[in-house]
Amino acid sequence: MHTDGFKLSGESLTEHSPSFLLSAFLFRMGLALATFEQVRPWSMQLSDSLFFLSVLLLLFVPKFRVLKSVGSGISRGGALIMAGAVLSLHGASSAHDAAVPLAKLVVLFGLFAPLAVIHSKDIRANLFFVLAGISANCVIAMIQAWIFPGIVDVLSINPGEETDFGTAIGRFMGLTTHPNVLGLSAALGILIGVGLFFKAKNPLLRRWLILQVGLCSFGGILTGSRTLLASLIPGLLVLALLEKRNRGAVLRGFVALVVIGVVVAFSAPTAVSLYTARLNSSGEDYSPDYGRVMTAGLALVEISQKPILGWGADHMNRAGLMLIPGTPEISVTHNTFLQYWYATGLLGAIGYLALFAVPVKQMALALKRTPSTTFADGLGLGLSCYVLLFIICMIDPIAYNRFFYVPMFVFAGFVEHARGAVKACKTAHVLLVHLPAPNTQAMPGTTLR
Repeated sequence: MHTDGFKLSGESLTEHSPSFLLSAFLFRMGLALATFEQVRPWSMQLSDSLFFLSVLLLLFVPKFRVLKSVGSGISRGGALIMAGAVLSLHGASSAHDAAVPLAKLVVLFGLFAPLAVIHSKDIRANLFFVLAGISANCVIAMIQAWIFPGIVDVLSINPGEETDFGTAIGRFMGLTTHPNVLGLSAALGILIGVGLFFKAKNPLLRRWLILQVGLCSFGGILTGSRTLLASLIPGLLVLALLEKRNRGAVLRGFVALVVIGVVVAFSAPTAVSLYTARLNSSGEDYSPDYGRVMTAGLALVEISQKPILGWGADHMNRAGLMLIPGTPEISVTHNTFLQYWYATGLLGAIGYLALFAVPVKQMALALKRTPSTTFADGLGLGLSCYVLLFIICMIDPIAYNRFFYVPMFVFAGFVEHARGAVKACKTAHVLLVHLPAPNTQAMPGTTLR
């Protein structure tokens, strides 16, 4: 077994079955559409429908075996979160009220997480689908801002939120549910695009990646999300540090980013000006800045009242709920970790941290033990994306959003596949070393050739 770029080779016969291949395709289409939250045929997000179909197809895969992903932290973290949610039913308003959020947790961590782990071996293909979907949504935001303001209304199907939220103040969200969601998606898209660019050898592929990163940059600026830079810059720094063996690629990548920044500044000066003004207002806007601190403090006080069992899974969106003084705005804490602890208790809090801590530890150990292997490129990008996503969850409420969790599950699954590949290589090497040397002495009456 060997590795090829971001992709681990050595596919089994099961992975070549039509049902498995179709399941993988539907899963990747779901990845691409994960940010299209306003497209909800049958009152369900389209990406969820594709994920469910992908799960069903796995039932028809011959001799299918689910990857043992206990070590990735996803199964353990998800199990702790769901156990905490069940225990928190004691404090829920009612079993009926807790049923829907509990079902959401089961679907996210009990179905979609294992699905992502199963289809995580070809990390490169998964990342291309993620990047393409984010870029497409950013294009929709660009069209909404500059060409056809009603495009979101036309493309939305059973939208769950207002489709024009933020447009009055120059913030656009495409087909997501909030400008910040598109901004955070754009940050993830830029980081993935740069990571793929570092390893791209084909000039056409490099140009395509530069285009995708440029589209994500335009779309991110239009959202007005300050979290975009707050999460993207640390992610890029981690990625650059992990690529210290390939300084030429890092230099090319950051030169490309500078060129993209200049193009964006000259092509959309008004949008850049609005974004810069929003950055400069950091610390001055009472509600979005100090309001976040106050709601987080209130959430901690509330958690201290029920630190073990929590307030109930149906209270996920009520952590730190308060009227911001001096404003008409009612807000909740923007810290997702505190939301999970508040709602699902101590078990949920530990499980949520395990979703990050265990995969990061496994990636770091894999990079340390096998730094020269080619799959290290995928692990390095995974670590940088985990840094970006962890920052996001600490300053924004991301309770169930698919664009956030499913790529995280994919990277966690990839490290499990990579560890399995390394173990198989080491086992094969040990067997070869201990095989008796062939007897090359010619038997009487024979001739060596």
